[in-house]
Amino acid sequence: MAKSRFPILRCLGVLGTSFLITFLTGTAWGQEGPSDRDEIVHVLNRITFGPRPGDVEAVQKMGLNNYIEQQLHPETIDDSAVEQQLSQFELLHMSAQDLAQLFLKETLNKKDNRQAAAADAAKAAGETPAPAPPLGSRLQGNNLANMVDLANQYRSVSAVSELEQAKLVREVDSPRQLQEVLVDFWSNHFNIDVKKGPDRIYKVVDDREVIRPHIWGTFHDLLEASAKSPAMLHYLDNALSSVSREVTPQQQQRQAQLLQQMLGTAAPVDPAAQTLPLKNKKLGGINENYGREIMELHTLGVDGGYTQQDVQEVARCFTGWTINRMTGTFMFRPAFHDNGAKVVLGHQIPAGGGINDGEMVLNILCEQPACAHFISRELCQRFVSDDPPEALVDRIAGVFTQTGGNLRQVTEAILSSPEFLSPSTYGNKIKSPLEFAVSAVRASDSMLISRPSAPIGKISSTLESAAILGRGLAADRLSKAPRQSLNWHIYELGEPLFACTPPTGYKEVSKFWVSPGALIERLNFAMALTQQEVSNVQFNPQALLAGIDLDNPQAVLNQCVAVLLQNNITDSTRKVLEQTALPKPGDAQTVNPSKLIALMIGSPEFQRK
Repeated sequence: MAKSRFPILRCLGVLGTSFLITFLTGTAWGQEGPSDRDEIVHVLNRITFGPRPGDVEAVQKMGLNNYIEQQLHPETIDDSAVEQQLSQFELLHMSAQDLAQLFLKETLNKKDNRQAAAADAAKAAGETPAPAPPLGSRLQGNNLANMVDLANQYRSVSAVSELEQAKLVREVDSPRQLQEVLVDFWSNHFNIDVKKGPDRIYKVVDDREVIRPHIWGTFHDLLEASAKSPAMLHYLDNALSSVSREVTPQQQQRQAQLLQQMLGTAAPVDPAAQTLPLKNKKLGGINENYGREIMELHTLGVDGGYTQQDVQEVARCFTGWTINRMTGTFMFRPAFHDNGAKVVLGHQIPAGGGINDGEMVLNILCEQPACAHFISRELCQRFVSDDPPEALVDRIAGVFTQTGGNLRQVTEAILSSPEFLSPSTYGNKIKSPLEFAVSAVRASDSMLISRPSAPIGKISSTLESAAILGRGLAADRLSKAPRQSLNWHIYELGEPLFACTPPTGYKEVSKFWVSPGALIERLNFAMALTQQEVSNVQFNPQALLAGIDLDNPQAVLNQCVAVLLQNNITDSTRKVLEQTALPKPGDAQTVNPSKLIALMIGSPEFQRK
């Protein structure tokens, strides 16, 4: 993770004794009873990525219930300005087939013509060809044209950065905030790690065609879209799952010809490669990864009442659900499918069902009471509390069952529940690194700037993606850079976007993110933001302090508390800020607004939601 690049530790005397204790154990709400305004702030903290200046007043004017209803129907909200920003992300608009071909071209032809010629020359001279240097080091040259050319050769790597940048653009700027919160939730629920080979391009399509179109529909449709998503099929290895089978010499020849087509070669390099053994090969085997995770993580939960036998039977049902690598789309291969009879959770699945076996499993899982309870509890964890009341979960599960898993109605039931609006829930959750960083940009009225098509944008995004995908030299270079992007800061805070390795996704229990080290890194980010050290964010303290005299410390403090904390501040935090960020008696009275805003963003009140 990140090193402490800013002298924040010098502030952690009085600051530490208050902020750390409150951040780790206490509640951060002010001493006075909650008001109607506090209720609005609470709702904005839960169904958006944090209020921007003026948002609370806007909601007061339109009415809180009207605002929630509007957010539940994002199609009624004009998002054209954000769509215009997103139009510059070329790779995100490519078809599944074009993205698949792009990835195949890059992975099957790893060396460009100059590298191949150099290798041939070295071989002819009896020398060992030097391996191609890693992408991270190759991007460190000084020739801009060469670096742009190299970035263009690794467009599938850049696709990761475009996906992450677009996610942040939406979360910072889109007025359809609840939609983005739910996209984040469901993308994490159906977690896919872009570090796993072609998932760096498959996830582009998964985000666009699986998650986003289905978050307001039925859970069954979302689950089915995920089950047929090439990104999920590859990530959980179901694309390789098949009944054990024999492959004839003729089939082996055909596979070799297909490989030649994928490579773009008219004939094998070695004519002897056409000579195939005159015997069948035993190939295939059932992989249980997806069969287990669709029950444990996607539908029923670890205590959902299934057995290892059910895992095996579900895995058999999904054999043959695979990927057309040429088009990047789902396909069912009958020859790979186990057509025997199966029993899943007590339900008989007759022999010979083909693709219907997997579709029957989806129906069975969605109809289980455990599924309604598991999904309802996770949504209640996101919106209400880390440990939601069981009575609330049971009611929401009832809505799930009665509506056939209608996700809009389930979400509406949570947001209209007394538990969601109860003052006892105000500030009872900790923001994740993503939520913290995005809310800081929004609260400070900063501007997120993305220029993926500009030459330097292409270079930096490719380098950044290479680092996130595990290229060590690129990561080392970025960690030492004087200015880093918002995306990279979130990576260093511990939540790399679309790159959670285990299929569990990131924890919904927000206290997972709490530790003394986490607080220090968050304070470092706040300092970077206010010192203009976040490369693609434009911070302007005058936007927050317009008309406020910097020579009046209390006026400056009050304005920052009103805008950044919505006036919800404990006496202990105010005292820390007065002692740490305001001029001492006898000193010059001009306030350093960047330091004050940074410490306020790092306060327990701001980090809670």
